[in-house]
Amino acid sequence: MRHFGLKLWSKDFIKNKEFVKDAEKALKDGHFDYLELFALPETFEDTKTAVKDGFFGQKVIIHAPHGMQNLDIGNPDELENNRQRLRDSQLFADMLGADIIILHPGMQAGETFLAESIRQFQAFNDARLTVENLPAYCSQTKRLLHGIEPAEIKRIMAETGAKFCLDFSHAICGANSCKRDIYEVLAEFKALKPAMYHLCDGDVASTNDSHLHYGEGNYDLRRLVTEFTDENAYITMETGHGIPTDVSPWLEDVAYIRRAASNLFG
Repeated sequence: MRHFGLKLWSKDFIKNKEFVKDAEKALKDGHFDYLELFALPETFEDTKTAVKDGFFGQKVIIHAPHGMQNLDIGNPDELENNRQRLRDSQLFADMLGADIIILHPGMQAGETFLAESIRQFQAFNDARLTVENLPAYCSQTKRLLHGIEPAEIKRIMAETGAKFCLDFSHAICGANSCKRDIYEVLAEFKALKPAMYHLCDGDVASTNDSHLHYGEGNYDLRRLVTEFTDENAYITMETGHGIPTDVSPWLEDVAYIRRAASNLFG
């Protein structure tokens, strides 16, 4: 049975408390199978009590900050700053017993930056670190990225011991940027035996990651789930933009994706 997770940000526990309560109830009622918590820097002390009270004892996966929060492990001048920006993710993982901390490769493209990302993964020396594949370009920072091709992720895993989070939208966008068949690329990523997955909807021909709710785009979601994940997969629903007011859009998403998966297997 596949497991579908809801994503919250640590800032939600400060600025969006009613949504957090709604999400907590939905998780405890069994609508979602786990929580993925995006741990913003310097939020642990302010939120640790609320996070523990709401979700201790639940299955939790941690997502570390990335370039949008100035955690850029491709920059050699930022190693110690990156270590501090990662610290709250590790503290949340310690408190909640999480065995996965998702960490993006750094900014910029090319061997120099890939090698630096590998060096910093090694320097952090945390077996919970799990590398996520990226699109070729970040529309927010306007910078090229690495960790796009399966060969790059395979190298990071081999040289650091990191696990792997396959982001389907990133993989599709990256394949389009590289002018490769998306399903060939996904098959190569699947061969790396991902520890978990991110899934949203989007434009199958685009190079931009759009995080659409299920059914709003033209991804073949049934094929993505049933062909490229195993039956026990952990799949975070990375859907929706903006500040949420209640959990109903994600209840619709999880019902949609469970129907899509079950229709093929009966």
